[in-house]
Formats: sequence, structure tokens, C-alpha cells
Amino acid sequence: MTSRARHHKILDYLQEHTIVTVKQLVEILQCSPATVRRDITELDAEGKLKKIRNGAEKILSPNVAESPGMKGFYPNISDYNNYQECDRIAHKAVSICQDKDNIFIGEGKTTFLMGKYVLNSHIHVYSNSLPLITYLISQDYPHLVVLGGQYIKNQNMLVSPDTHVSYQGRYMFVSGDGLTEAGLTKSALLAFMEEKKMLRYADKVIALVDSEKIGVFGGISLFSLDELDVVITGTGADPNIIAMLEDKNVQVHLV
Repeated sequence: MTSRARHHKILDYLQEHTIVTVKQLVEILQCSPATVRRDITELDAEGKLKKIRNGAEKILSPNVAESPGMKGFYPNISDYNNYQECDRIAHKAVSICQDKDNIFIGEGKTTFLMGKYVLNSHIHVYSNSLPLITYLISQDYPHLVVLGGQYIKNQNMLVSPDTHVSYQGRYMFVSGDGLTEAGLTKSALLAFMEEKKMLRYADKVIALVDSEKIGVFGGISLFSLDELDVVITGTGADPNIIAMLEDKNVQVHLV
């Protein structure tokens, strides 16, 4: 098999499985581990995948070989503690929306994953999260409103000194670093301030929280339980916290 054919097989496999090991590729390609590692190194250099320990992972978007300055701009699959769970949470979040809804999407790795699920919809997305914004623009998504302001490089977001007086949305989707009886908490101060601004323009707040963050205090209290309408998390979330949320009339989706 030629190197070109092997490269195609590797990339095709990653489209479906997102992560692959050297051992798996040796079986798929019927070649030596040294050849597989060389192929992975070459594809990594071309920006077509990300080389990880003993394997490779799919690059979420877009091809950084065409825009080297974008390297590290998007989250990689290995940045997620549980990528599959976060992907299910993002998918569920978009499924809650109806066509032509106006929604606000805050910064975060899980909220970023909502991008691929809105592509075939007519949902109007309002966001200041640059990775999400850039992804949607790269996919020619026409229903995007950019909440402008100063570019804060270390958090990949736009910070506006003004309130967005003319905006109104059905949902606001936010992530956090923890969720306890104190509510949704977040460690990033600037993201906290911007999402507090968005709150006044959304009818409902939906928190996307990994199951391992349920029961964890993660910094500043972003939204109290009284301000949360829906929580989407994984099936492994602490059942005591889930019961507490439901007692507080917070709707919970376990995915």
C-alpha cells in the first residue's frame, strides 16, 4: 500500500472514531509500527491530524496547515477529559433548540462542540467565543451574530464594554468549572463578566457541565440555581446533586 493510500485510510478512520492508536493502525494498514509512526508524523506536520502518545487524534477544525497561526486556537480532542460525553452534551443542547431560535453561546470547550450541530439548521447564533465564531465562518454558516469588542488572546474571546441593547434570545448556553448547591461556578473572570451581560437578553439559561464537574466548586459563582433553567450533563453525574437540582425545579438531561 502506498503512503498516500495509508494516509487516506488513517484520516478516514479518524473521521469516524476521532482517536486511533498505533497498534490499531498496524492492524488496519497491515504494516509495521515504524511505518505507522512515520505516517502519523507526516500527517501531523501537514496539519491533518494531531500526533498524541502512541497514536493520533482528529483535528476538530479547520485545517491548520492552511492557516498556521490557528494552531492551538481550537480545542483538540485530548483537551477534553471525556470527549465523547462532551460531544453528547453539545448534541443534546442543539437538539433542544427549534429552527430560527436566537441563542447565545458562551465560551468553553463543550459549547464549542455545538458548532458542528447547528450547521444544518436555521438557528441564529450570538457569540463572542472566537473559536466557535471562526469555525462557523469557515463553514459558511449564515446565521451568526458576532458580539464584538476587544480581543482577549489568552481566553480567545471578545470583550465588549457596552451592553447589547437590541439583542434577545431564547436560550443562553454556558459552560462552567463546577456545579454545586451554590450554582454554576467559573474560574475565568472575564468570561464570567461577559456571560453575566448576556443573561439579561436570554429567556432561559442552559448549563453544559461534564459529569465530573457536578458537585465540584469551580471558582466564582456564575449563576445561582435559581437562575438556571436546564442542566445537561453525563450519566455519571453525582445522583445527589442531580436530585438537588430537580428539587430546585432545574430540568436535568443526562446523556
